[in-house]
Amino acid sequence: MNTIRAILCATAVLAATSFAHASETRQVSSITMDAKEGDGPERVGPRQQPAAGKPYVQSTSRWTELMLKDDAVVMQLTDYGLKQVGEPQDAHDKDEGFFGNMVKAMALSGVKQFLDHSIALSLADMRSALVRRGEVVLVTCQGKEVFNKVKINDQVQTYPQDKAEEFVKNIYRQREKFPACRT
Repeated sequence: MNTIRAILCATAVLAATSFAHASETRQVSSITMDAKEGDGPERVGPRQQPAAGKPYVQSTSRWTELMLKDDAVVMQLTDYGLKQVGEPQDAHDKDEGFFGNMVKAMALSGVKQFLDHSIALSLADMRSALVRRGEVVLVTCQGKEVFNKVKINDQVQTYPQDKAEEFVKNIYRQREKFPACRT
């Protein structure tokens, strides 16, 4: 079973258990990205830790973070974001019964395990970077914009403008070490 199919199944089970009691108001986290599977050079990888002295910026919502590594820009959920996904507001409800709680725990575990990764874009595959209304936008050599339009709970992830601009300047400094895109 491929990863996307497993995520969709886990999300469906999570949604079914989360909405089992429709009369109650529940807060459910949703995460979307404007991208198609396998249509660009960005790659899923292991979770990264911010390194001392390396450029780093956290979103204003505290859900996502960007890091500049030696050869790539990395985006991932913050520890806070992972905790919010792993422990939704209704996690302490006990009225779903043993089976309902077991299924929900399994679904949350699968979703959290997938989200406990990073997405990286190699600097060699990047043409440019810019800040647009607080969003850090990376443009691939093919002209595709990546890492923008990331929405969590229907809010586009933005970064403090001054910190985002400084992060982009650091990307350009690091990017100079790599060959230019071939056209």
